[in-house]
Amino acid sequence: MKKENLNLDCCLKCSYCNTVCPLLEVCPDYPGPKKLGSDIERFRQEGIDCDMEWVDYCLGCGQCELNCPNQVHVAEYIAEAKARQKKGGVKKIRDYFFARPALLGKMSTFITPVTNCVLKAVTPFMPLGGISAKRKLPAYSSKTLTGSAMKRQNRQKEPVLFFPGCYIKYNQPEVGVATVKVLEKAGYTVEIAQTGCCGLPAVNDKAEAIADARNNILAMKAAVMDGCKIITACTSCGHTLKSRYVGLVSEDEELVKVAQLIAANTYDLGELLLDLQAEGKLEQKPITSSRRLAYHAPCHLKAQGIGKPWVKLLQCIPGLEIVDVDNGCCGMSGTYGFKNEKYDISMKIGQALFASINECNPDQVITECATCRLQIEQGTKQQTFHPVEIFAQIFCR
Repeated sequence: MKKENLNLDCCLKCSYCNTVCPLLEVCPDYPGPKKLGSDIERFRQEGIDCDMEWVDYCLGCGQCELNCPNQVHVAEYIAEAKARQKKGGVKKIRDYFFARPALLGKMSTFITPVTNCVLKAVTPFMPLGGISAKRKLPAYSSKTLTGSAMKRQNRQKEPVLFFPGCYIKYNQPEVGVATVKVLEKAGYTVEIAQTGCCGLPAVNDKAEAIADARNNILAMKAAVMDGCKIITACTSCGHTLKSRYVGLVSEDEELVKVAQLIAANTYDLGELLLDLQAEGKLEQKPITSSRRLAYHAPCHLKAQGIGKPWVKLLQCIPGLEIVDVDNGCCGMSGTYGFKNEKYDISMKIGQALFASINECNPDQVITECATCRLQIEQGTKQQTFHPVEIFAQIFCR
């Protein structure tokens, strides 16, 4: 019996996965991860026709797997079912580009000012392309992210490889700049990984996800074999490198070995800095005027099982008050909240979080996930930052 089938047989039908599903809370008609995942996966594997209407509405947050007592790959089964769906027309074209944010980024940053003007002009017509006209699109940046001048062979400082991800690379390079500054201040030599999209947006396009994984594994092979730690400042990228690459390249033994090494040596930026703090290697400076920050933990941070490192890091800075607004998923889920048919559901899922943030009345809102930041800004009208942007202002001064 295949390994994945054995994992499927571990399902206890306890429904723990349903209790943590953000979509079930706001959409009672949704069958839930238990039914869409383990309950009917056996039928799908046998080629029996199943009701697939709701499969595409799964957020892919991974909370069902995180809370499964027997570690059944519920979200993975649903993702596989998504990938087998046949789409046509506008949705097929839209989802093709949504699965390739690096391609969109390269196209859009070629002439950035023109691109951003066009994006504003076409907003009323976006529903024709399957994108909600209510959604504010992120601007693109023409800035290029660079790392340290020293090479890995220079062992005066420990080298690290920074995996920036598409949003930092093409939309918000200032987060990458802050990341590099903090890492260099902490004593590292920073090399920017020459990689493409992590592959997570291609959940509905398995061939593209496999291609992304293969290309990135090969691009990072030399560095990771040379002892480099891989640092991510995006929780979705980090979760993908840690948990998905081995499965995506499972048919290639050589790539599997490198993917395992990548998974074992990938660190979320906050995770790495918290380790440094525990070793007494991170100097915390007080701030001149007190600030109240509302923090939201992204779903893909929770899926990594590393706690909330940025909360612990920032709480140690005198003058900063950190409010952990623990009130569920924001509802954005990458490109999910951009889609015309899912925008209202996306905003409805985030309502509880938006209300809690506004009630907190913070000076600033922080979260590691780029699309969480977009969603929170849209739902609360409050400017939202990556925690490293705040940390760099204090740590690097």
